[in-house]
Amino acid sequence: MKKTLAIVILLFSVLLIAIDYAPLKALIFPKNLPERTLFLFTDPLNIKNSTKNIEKVLVKVIDSAVKTIDVAIYSLNRKNILNAFLRAHQRGVNIRVITETDAYNNPRYRPTYQTMQKAGITVKLDCNIDKYRRLMHNKFIIIDKQRVWTGSCNLTDSDINVNANDVILINSEELAKAYTIEFEEMFVENRWGNRKYDNNEEYFTVADKKIELYISPSDEVEERVIRAINSATSSIHLAMFYLTNDFIYKALSKAIKRGVVVKAVFDERGASDNYSKALNLVRSKNGVIDALSGLIHHKFAIIDKDGHDPIVITGSANWSNAGMNHNDENTLFIHDKIAASLYFKQWLKIYHDATIIYPQSANSKPPEATRVTHHHYNCQPGHTRIEWNTSQIAATSYNLYKSKKPGGPYKLLANVSKKEAQDSPDYQKRGRKNGIGGSCYAHYNDFDVTQGVTYYYVITTLVGDTESSFSNEYLEKVE
Repeated sequence: MKKTLAIVILLFSVLLIAIDYAPLKALIFPKNLPERTLFLFTDPLNIKNSTKNIEKVLVKVIDSAVKTIDVAIYSLNRKNILNAFLRAHQRGVNIRVITETDAYNNPRYRPTYQTMQKAGITVKLDCNIDKYRRLMHNKFIIIDKQRVWTGSCNLTDSDINVNANDVILINSEELAKAYTIEFEEMFVENRWGNRKYDNNEEYFTVADKKIELYISPSDEVEERVIRAINSATSSIHLAMFYLTNDFIYKALSKAIKRGVVVKAVFDERGASDNYSKALNLVRSKNGVIDALSGLIHHKFAIIDKDGHDPIVITGSANWSNAGMNHNDENTLFIHDKIAASLYFKQWLKIYHDATIIYPQSANSKPPEATRVTHHHYNCQPGHTRIEWNTSQIAATSYNLYKSKKPGGPYKLLANVSKKEAQDSPDYQKRGRKNGIGGSCYAHYNDFDVTQGVTYYYVITTLVGDTESSFSNEYLEKVE
């Protein structure tokens, strides 16, 4: 029997490496197997055939729970995941949920939380309140006090379908214990933000990987990130929603000056924030702005990917003052070549997409279509708001089309010239910083809609009279 178990364990270990941690083939860690880690990514460049790998794995994990599930999540509205929580509750699993008050009060998410409450699941709202807006921004789940699910991904339609996100599933009782201490400090002791204690273990070994866990704001995460940046000897690769922290930006600048290769992919919305440092790196050719239809919602960095001690930094915390020093967040430092390789593979996808699609793609004949963005900013009461990227240099105008059915047939709704797009308040909303335009998108408000009806939109790029094919499809249900 012992020999059989040893063979199973060996085969399982080989399989994880052989399948490159492929989510569709992922095996959810049985209790009789040793500590493991699994790395998962959304596929925002393949929306129609993404197969929702992250969701499939998480539903399996929830369905495997026997005794307890503790959830600290910023926002939740994904129906399949909600149903998995309800099934677990019905079979007697004790589920506790912490969420951000702003998310609970958002009409997009409130029905999901209320459904959980009506079923008897306790949902606790954060109290991280001072004169500034602080958030319970975590995205972690603890299953049976032995497995941890964490990363950048909220449990929402947009984060799973169209945003770029990463998740780590870790089988480790010691790490789960540290996360449980953090969870109960909020759920039981009602301590949030700067009122929390530094009371969790920080150093772990999981499947021969050295892992560090730092909780914001009690664990001085900003200092830890800067220390890792200062340790870089060859390369730093970033995929980042927000980079607004002055001290972290200065550390990156010093790394560049000492010869470290720094390359970043930034979210367009995050980069146009008033406090963003991203555009400075773009201007110095150390960064690019994404071209995705969704958000670059990642918060990861890869330090010295080819070095003797590569580090992946990831978690829920943006590299902002709030994320490092005020919000309730968690950040992992993973010392592992496989992790670095997998994260770099994800980075390359979105980096290449950004450099290929914009700004030269309208020069082809026919031109490439722009992309309609799928942002939670789109949603407006009483009408639909369609947003698109305007970074194509050669574009002269855009045609917007509309349908009541997915896939069409579409009818022309409007033609918007490039000048009209550039003159819009959106395009100039952040002004210009250091000679760089602060925003590269425009929008159209469609008021010819009916409440409760879902509409489908596509857009084309025109260069003179030459029109591209249809863009990706954007849908919105009118509220």
